[in-house]
Amino acid sequence: MLSRLSVDVLRILLSLSLLATAALQVLVLPWLSGEMAASLPDEAHMRWPILGLAIAGLLCVQVAIACTLRLLGVTRRGEVFSPSSLRWVDGIIGAFLAASGVCAGTLIYQSFTVGGPPAWSLMLILGVVTGVGMGLLMGVMRSLLVQATSLRQEMEAVI
Repeated sequence: MLSRLSVDVLRILLSLSLLATAALQVLVLPWLSGEMAASLPDEAHMRWPILGLAIAGLLCVQVAIACTLRLLGVTRRGEVFSPSSLRWVDGIIGAFLAASGVCAGTLIYQSFTVGGPPAWSLMLILGVVTGVGMGLLMGVMRSLLVQATSLRQEMEAVI
């Protein structure tokens, strides 16, 4: 009962997060980039590339959330140890690695244009390292899922 309730609450929270990131992409980021371009006319040429990178970063977050929601659905049905679960884990790995690439792209772009504050560059470097680290961690979790799925299939064959 508690496990089912936890999955349902997590699904609601992730769905709200998905809506919040969509609102950020469609409403807040374009408005904010316009305000920044108006207040900093010397850097206004950076508005569209940085906006595109920010939207791409949020898209990576949305892909990871969507894949996690699908995995929660599989978990709720009790079918997590099936080969079909692997594609959702692959989606999460891809989202982490793509987000790491977006952070690296932003860092490279800003290093050739107007450099931001050192704290911003540090956050982007941490984003690259964290994205790669989480991708590797999910890769290990994927291999554990493959082993568990294989063991479950062997057990079903024995029984």
